[in-house]
Amino acid sequence: MAVVYGNLTRKALVLGLLSAAAVLVVCGAWLAARAYRPAALKGRIAAYLSDQLESDVTLDSLEGQFFPRIALSGGGLVVRDRRRTGVPPLITIRHFEIRASLRALMKLPRHVSEVRTEGLEVNIAPGDDHETQPDRPRGPEVVIDRLEAPDTTLTLIPKRSDKPPKIFTIHHLVMESVGRGHIVPYIAVLTNPVPKGGIEASGALGPWNIASPARTPVTGKYTFVNADLSTIDGLSGMLSSQGTFDGQINRIHVQGATDTPKFQVDAGGQPVPLKTQFTATVDGSNGDTFLDRVDANFLSTELTANGAVVGIRGAPGRRVELDVSIAKGRIEDVLRLAVNSPQPILRGGIRLQARLVIPPEKARVLDKMSVRGAFGLSEARFTDPSVQTKIAGLSRHGQGIGDGEPVGDVVSDLKGRFAVEHAEATFPELTFAVPGAAVDLAGRYGLRSGDLDFHGHLRMQATLSKAAGGGLKSFFLKAVDPFFKKGGSGTVLPIKIGGTRKDPKVGLELFGKDSKK
Repeated sequence: MAVVYGNLTRKALVLGLLSAAAVLVVCGAWLAARAYRPAALKGRIAAYLSDQLESDVTLDSLEGQFFPRIALSGGGLVVRDRRRTGVPPLITIRHFEIRASLRALMKLPRHVSEVRTEGLEVNIAPGDDHETQPDRPRGPEVVIDRLEAPDTTLTLIPKRSDKPPKIFTIHHLVMESVGRGHIVPYIAVLTNPVPKGGIEASGALGPWNIASPARTPVTGKYTFVNADLSTIDGLSGMLSSQGTFDGQINRIHVQGATDTPKFQVDAGGQPVPLKTQFTATVDGSNGDTFLDRVDANFLSTELTANGAVVGIRGAPGRRVELDVSIAKGRIEDVLRLAVNSPQPILRGGIRLQARLVIPPEKARVLDKMSVRGAFGLSEARFTDPSVQTKIAGLSRHGQGIGDGEPVGDVVSDLKGRFAVEHAEATFPELTFAVPGAAVDLAGRYGLRSGDLDFHGHLRMQATLSKAAGGGLKSFFLKAVDPFFKKGGSGTVLPIKIGGTRKDPKVGLELFGKDSKK
């Protein structure tokens, strides 16, 4: 009997313990359900986000289930940075869905397995460069294991109130391990506004800077595809680019390369294949881009440039400012960019230093750009046989060689200073030299019309009588040779060049501008 009694006692004890455990489980579930019911959880989520982001947070709706797993949905989440007034909310979410387990939420750090949003809008204000991230105690940490946010809008608010914000549409955005103090891996597919094209980027964001979101660190790599340059006035071509970047949201350093198979400047030029390597800094607060260095090549020409693409107060668009240098290039390549002609007027080597400015005006590039600089051509040949024949004749007369004597393959050296304004090039100083003769000129050239209007002097090694090629004419000209000698030259004659690029007219200006000086 004692044994039976003992067994019954043990069974009763076990049943009692099981009953007590069941009661505890039911009570715990009831308490958890009350603690995590939508009405209670709605306030807790808003309070938690408000504490973690140091912002004012409101949440319109929240509903869902908690067993066997948490599945919630809600909408109307608005996060306002309490440090900044007069700017749009930092974060707005039209609708969201949350997936989690009670077990993962009970442990520290608390984990939410997945959050998916619709209509996420993020507005990054410029902030103050002197703001610092406060170091304060944190509440219980919550980590979102995976965040999916398709069709997100990212807006970078400029410092200047007269400039429009820079808006990016992020079609696909996935982030992992999202939490305060975390470096968050991301993948994003977005549309760049100007030039318009698709960007695929991946990298890491964070830790999030609570005091100044614009100073949040960001790194990654990107691929820019099918960028339509025609969205920039005066340019055309489809650009692709890839590279890396790092820095802060409001100041990103970029290194990359571009490839534009048919790059074209204005309607007057011809398309050329353009490739570049560049380093730049992008100011996310206003969209200004500072080009630290650009190495470009097209056809057989290489150039380097640096400068900026910046916004101008009170004007839409951006101003381009570039310092351009060509140490070893081809003049025919440069002319292809500016002139739509079956063949360029010149072929030869070119050296160039110039300052290029393109203001933010609604006009073709050739009409609004301003260029000032200096250039030099070496071993230049005119492609038009008739013009080259005239150049050979000039060299022959300059050396005092008769018309029947060969002069070889005459090449020309051309250098000078120039300025381009309103589709017209002016040359305050232009020198042109061939064996036996040199020309110094000043004048203008219409980039669209092709009109020529130059005045200057022709200097020849030979005297005027020798340049005449002999005969009776040379005999009579000997009497006037002394009047045309100057500065060690055999002959100095005032000349003018008119006509057009296709049909230049060269003549003496004995009774023109120079004779009045």
